[in-house]
Amino acid sequence: MARVLVIEDEPLVAHLVQQVLSRAGYEVQRARGGEEGLQRLEGVDLVICDLVMPGLLGRETIRRIRAQGGPPVIALSASVTSDRREEALESGAVAFLGKPFEPQDLLGVVEWVLQSKNSRAV
Repeated sequence: MARVLVIEDEPLVAHLVQQVLSRAGYEVQRARGGEEGLQRLEGVDLVICDLVMPGLLGRETIRRIRAQGGPPVIALSASVTSDRREEALESGAVAFLGKPFEPQDLLGVVEWVLQSKNSRAV
């Protein structure tokens, strides 16, 4: 199963994402911020990154991941506005998920991104 890196500074959100994905069979790693996340990219198939974090902001983290040819990124944000969504996608995220989210919505987006990634690689 795919390896997912969750870059999220809120412990409860990070734990929820990890639980949902682990139960679905994904291998999940966590990072508390952008700098830590950038150091943990090796072997990762997908990144889920919060947009608002202390230190390196999510949009800059996403830009750096994509600039180095890293895995696709799903952006998370409690600010569910069209501007925030546009900011995430312009930074290089392939999908956007607002907080709070339903577990099945998280799984649906993760599966869609991974299937899209795999179909492009063929």
